[in-house]
Amino acid sequence: MTFRPRYFLRRAADAMRRGPYVTAVGTGTIFVAVFVTGLFAGALGGAERLLAAWAGEVHLSVYLAPGADLEAARAAAARIAPGREVDAIPAVVALRRLAEGLGDDARLLDGVGPDALPDSVEVLAPGLSLAQARALAARLRQVPGAADVDFGNAWLEKLETFVARARAAAVVLLGALALATALLVSNTLRLAVFARRDEIEIMKLVGATDGFVGAPFLLEGLAQGLLGSSLAVLVLLAAHAAVAPRLRAAVKLAEGLRLADTLPWPLLGSLLAAGAAIGLLASALAILRFLKQRPSL
Repeated sequence: MTFRPRYFLRRAADAMRRGPYVTAVGTGTIFVAVFVTGLFAGALGGAERLLAAWAGEVHLSVYLAPGADLEAARAAAARIAPGREVDAIPAVVALRRLAEGLGDDARLLDGVGPDALPDSVEVLAPGLSLAQARALAARLRQVPGAADVDFGNAWLEKLETFVARARAAAVVLLGALALATALLVSNTLRLAVFARRDEIEIMKLVGATDGFVGAPFLLEGLAQGLLGSSLAVLVLLAAHAAVAPRLRAAVKLAEGLRLADTLPWPLLGSLLAAGAAIGLLASALAILRFLKQRPSL
């Protein structure tokens, strides 16, 4: 039998209209899988963007032990970080800055003496990566009298570790999710194939090939995949529009966070293609299993 695309499309559309339950379950399953994948990828992209943005905000503080020579420490830090802005911050200045930062709550510091905070040396080093900042912090620990060096590394290192582990696990987890989704949708589409078993038998009796019989089912799976992934992409875009402004307002490093950082167009296109591929694979599995189990005449 000849290839008849209009006929196949009409049969696929009729099948989806006559079987809304199968269509809804298949589309919904693919929607959930694509949405979870996109959400995971978007969060990973946003985390990587925060790490990259931090490179322009490197601010290292060398806290000195009591009795350390502040000016000697500043000079030593300047030699360790040549070309960087290095400032000596006496304890009294640090306390005044803290009070200014507290605003109306500065009264909480009433009775607190300047000895409550240590002298420190601040080094501004914009443009460094996290690894470079960590190396510079290690060198600054050699400053005479240095008790501690801080550059906001606690949460950044946790974020860096999370991103690295998430990236390593993403391929395996998302691959398993895609396969599980395809199998689940395949079992659902088998109901549609079984409901039309008499029609398939008649077509086979008059000489229809397996490809001719299966083409409408493949198009049905493809349509469900595209529909489910399209809905997932729309929900992801809506979620970004709702969450991104709040995140930018709450986190300074996220001020430059854009749609291209979390949900770039290549990623959205890949999600659409993945949804279509899952639907196509599911329908192929369903029709192949039916034709394989069908008794020979």
